Amino acid sequence: MRWLGIALVFVAAATMIAGVADLPVHGTPDAPIHRHVGARYLEHGVAETGMRNMVTAVLLVYRGFDTFLEVVVIFTALVAVLALPRGAGKAGPARVVSPSGSTAAATSDADAVGPQQADVPVSPVVFFVVRLLAPFIAIFALASLYRGHITPGGGFQSAAIFGALFIALALVFGRERAARLVPVPARVWLQALGPVLFALVAFVGWCLTGAFLGYPADAAAHAVREAMVVTLEVGIAVGGAVILAQLFMAMEG
Repeated sequence: MRWLGIALVFVAAATMIAGVADLPVHGTPDAPIHRHVGARYLEHGVAETGMRNMVTAVLLVYRGFDTFLEVVVIFTALVAVLALPRGAGKAGPARVVSPSGSTAAATSDADAVGPQQADVPVSPVVFFVVRLLAPFIAIFALASLYRGHITPGGGFQSAAIFGALFIALALVFGRERAARLVPVPARVWLQALGPVLFALVAFVGWCLTGAFLGYPADAAAHAVREAMVVTLEVGIAVGGAVILAQLFMAMEG
């Protein structure tokens, strides 16, 4: 059985190598993707989707089902991590020492697992920089979300920025204090907001067009299309950010 497994690995590897070797050279202007799919997106994308940002148009319209499943996969990953059994050995929570000398518990709702950690002082420079830049980072994330369907940005980028901001705040101010940004009663709904809003918009599209996740094509329905896209972006941004925060708190602890 061992040799059979090794043989199957080599067969699969040879098949993938042969397939990759047959692909067009990277950057070739006459590659099929540039002559057919990409050209059609650029030529008809704005008229068909009403969005000037073609990346968002591809993700939420032309490849909407794929993006829907990506959001579900991210949510499923969080569920899998939260379902993992915790270790039996419990230790006292690690603590973060602020520059002023006060301490803050660096644990989430779950008990910390692992050896006892000593108090870790936070550099005054790091403390000051994070505290100073946090509001501007949040504003940048909101701007990326607000203009994502028109300019570069969108829900995934906004989620990554918010998630990184949460992790920075948790490392500097302590996990317990950072966890207050995401109230426990709302946590379950917020982390599932992406799949929930995707399903809702898909149902609305089905009611309007007869197609699941369909968008009305009439020029008069431009506001409806834009509202549907913005709803998806909000779901991806908020849900993705909460999932990243939850993954950090679950895995770091």
